[in-house]
Amino acid sequence: MPSANWRWFFEPQHSRLALDLGEEMLFLTPYTPSQLIPDALHGTAFCAEQAEFYTRCINELGKQLTLSDPQLVQIALNATALSFFALPRMPKSWYFSHSQSIVYSKPAKVCRLDTEQGAGLFVVVQAEERSSLVMLISDSLELGCNKRLAPFEAIKVMNDRLAPAPRAVNHAFTAA
Repeated sequence: MPSANWRWFFEPQHSRLALDLGEEMLFLTPYTPSQLIPDALHGTAFCAEQAEFYTRCINELGKQLTLSDPQLVQIALNATALSFFALPRMPKSWYFSHSQSIVYSKPAKVCRLDTEQGAGLFVVVQAEERSSLVMLISDSLELGCNKRLAPFEAIKVMNDRLAPAPRAVNHAFTAA
């Protein structure tokens, strides 16, 4: 559960955003300075708004996915980091096929995106009227043109690309 002692900071050894969970526990995100707003690099407390987002993610993901608690925590913490610290980006929808049945986009919603090379499971991190920032929660996904998304990497897409995910997906991904 989130604590008032949790604190975001830039971990210089790995050049990544990290979360100090107290009691000598550290969560290292896969996000580098080039992916983050400048404020993320100066250290900040894990605020009430972030705790609410994190808790909502845990609860919603638990309803949609059959994963272990550590996997759910890893997804929710990375989604929280992206939701609050990701640089704004433009949609890159051209990598993905249009969906036959569009998903209503909202934070913590699990969806599928299809490419010519395969499909990946994503969680919505930020939902807007026409586009969403999504984070890959399955193993790496080939996008084409020698581009690949790694687990927990984010991409913004138009909402007409979001397809329904299978119910109660049990998918063990590689920890980043």
